Amino acid sequence: MRRFSIIVLFIIFFVIIGKNSFAQDVSNKLQLLEIVISNLVSRVESLEKRINVLEKHLTGVTGETPSDVKSKRRMDAEVYSENFIQPPAMEGYEDIGNGFFVKNVRFSPFGENVLFTGEITNKSGKNYRFAKFKVKIYDDRGAFFKEEEFTIPDIPKDSTKSFESMIIGLPSAFISKYEISFVNK
Repeated sequence: MRRFSIIVLFIIFFVIIGKNSFAQDVSNKLQLLEIVISNLVSRVESLEKRINVLEKHLTGVTGETPSDVKSKRRMDAEVYSENFIQPPAMEGYEDIGNGFFVKNVRFSPFGENVLFTGEITNKSGKNYRFAKFKVKIYDDRGAFFKEEEFTIPDIPKDSTKSFESMIIGLPSAFISKYEISFVNK
């Protein structure tokens, strides 16, 4: 009888503890879902604002609705290109194209590798959740040596972020020249 009561107590104890941990798991998952939904709502609102600006721009220039402009372009089979405003030259920064600028680029020895660091400014007019870049490295004779890609997370328009990337298997003494460029997805 004593064994039976001990077993029953253990079962009751695990049922009570199990319900609490299950409730905590559900609560944690609900909180995470609320955060995700909140982020999605803010992204949708941002997209709605962009659409409104584009619609105003399209209807303001031609007096037609965006759907009229779109169908007209299809019928005329014209190539549509927008005139993009060139970002102003930024003092102390190197223009790497697509509205991105870098400064304070350094290649520091890190054991057998090189730590590649610097600052990048987004003047492209777009917010990037992940911006992908490519660095090409040349030796002292100007010969191409190595190419590496690196990603900078969450870089909004008109902001500057520091970056660092490890370049594996490259002594810093080989680096004489570099080129950084934006990678379109």
